Amino acid sequence: MVKTVLFALCVTVASPALAADGQAAAKLAADIRVSESRAQATLRDSGDYIELAQAYLRAGRTGDAALAYRAALTRNNEMMLTRNGDSIWSHTVARDALALMPQYAAR
Repeated sequence: MVKTVLFALCVTVASPALAADGQAAAKLAADIRVSESRAQATLRDSGDYIELAQAYLRAGRTGDAALAYRAALTRNNEMMLTRNGDSIWSHTVARDALALMPQYAAR
């Protein structure tokens, strides 16, 4: 945490244009750490693995994302809410994302 804060401060002082990128990277790294911890704490919750996979995709870690989606398929199938309030099963999300994984990897 201290390293992340120091890095963010150094980037902010060095160049304002790079500050936003450094802060976004630090937030993304923090999101991944939180998602990894949550997935380890709730072993049967496939929703946590879906969120972890999404964080990996935002970081460009498609291999880790694919593993997290596969892990979600081995957990309980749970109802999840999308951003616009629709309901969807976690296994459906994982299967659909795995089908699109070659496209994610090509980016």
